[in-house]
Amino acid sequence: MPRASFTVSTVIKVPLEQVFVYVSDLTRHGEWASDPVQIVPLSEGSISVGSRYRSTAQSHGVTFHSELEVTECIPPTRFAFVGEDSTGRVNHSFAFQSTDHGTLVKRQMQFDVNLLQWLAYLAVVYPVRIPSARRTLQLLKERLEQMNTVQATTS
Repeated sequence: MPRASFTVSTVIKVPLEQVFVYVSDLTRHGEWASDPVQIVPLSEGSISVGSRYRSTAQSHGVTFHSELEVTECIPPTRFAFVGEDSTGRVNHSFAFQSTDHGTLVKRQMQFDVNLLQWLAYLAVVYPVRIPSARRTLQLLKERLEQMNTVQATTS
């Protein structure tokens, strides 16, 4: 089965640990997603490999219901989860690295697709998904930097 993937990245002027904690809390993804999304936990306890969630997202007028599972959680450098819905299976992974200017965040999305889906992905989804993923990381950056500024001024 072919695999389609892409990676986007940005530098966020916020400490590494703070970025990791925020991104690894899947219930907060709706605060910075480019499309409306609500994620609720199905598992109790702290975030760890195997933690499960249910996601309801809207994109271009279509509602998607996904089951999510955390597949990697290595604080504060790696976090990943897989989502599965009617369109297939998508692996989301985040890598975090401290830099002189904050935290470098790299997000990779990998789609397990059949040959026909892969061709559609190249023709239609790729041009839509990459700009959306870039917008999402920009929103994450803005949200975290704004939260960090508010915390600094209230401290």
